[in-house]
Amino acid sequence: MKLLSLCLGLCLFSSSLNPIFAQVQTSKIIAQSDRIRRIQFEQGEISATLEDGVIRGTRNTYLLGANESQIMTIALTSLENNAVFNLVAPNYTILQQEVTNTHLILPANGDYKIIVGGTRGNANYKLYVEIYDVLSTQTIKTENYHIILRSHCREGAVTCHHVSYEGININTGDRIQLAGKTIHITCPDGVTPCRFLGYQFVNGDYTYIVRSDGSLLVYQANNLILREEGNWQN
Repeated sequence: MKLLSLCLGLCLFSSSLNPIFAQVQTSKIIAQSDRIRRIQFEQGEISATLEDGVIRGTRNTYLLGANESQIMTIALTSLENNAVFNLVAPNYTILQQEVTNTHLILPANGDYKIIVGGTRGNANYKLYVEIYDVLSTQTIKTENYHIILRSHCREGAVTCHHVSYEGININTGDRIQLAGKTIHITCPDGVTPCRFLGYQFVNGDYTYIVRSDGSLLVYQANNLILREEGNWQN
């Protein structure tokens, strides 16, 4: 009897050390995966705003069909400033990488990929996308710059909020593309736009003004840092 009790004691002790006998506790691991969605504008619209979120370690990919020479504007805002995007062309060329906004002339037909990811933790964000066709083009030449203005608004329109600025430095070949609008003097009622003054484009702390006489003015905050007279080419 003593021998049997000793054997049972040793067997129970060994089972606590042997993984074959030990009780195993497992935890469930949930894998997170990337998401892909297609953006489609409502009929007659040229823009869309999406509210979404991305989980840490994953990416949200948005597909958007567009054509060569169209103008695309993208703006991404997040609650904690912790979301950025990459923009990939149909030929897989990366057009923008880890940015929060862009404005550019599209290089090809096909599906563009907007890939959103978080820089830290989970990110809740709003994604604004706009695409428009160019209905009119104007060019200006100053001493150092060649400026191309592309507009979605037809000739004769009083105001236009879909104007693209492409400025090319004649000396270096550097270029910048910005989104902007027309500017006017308002009528006595304080609402109706009257005399056309030109175009305004904002790039962070910098404001570019193309006046109706063809001159280019660039302000940093409220300080004028560049002024060049220009001539309309068409």
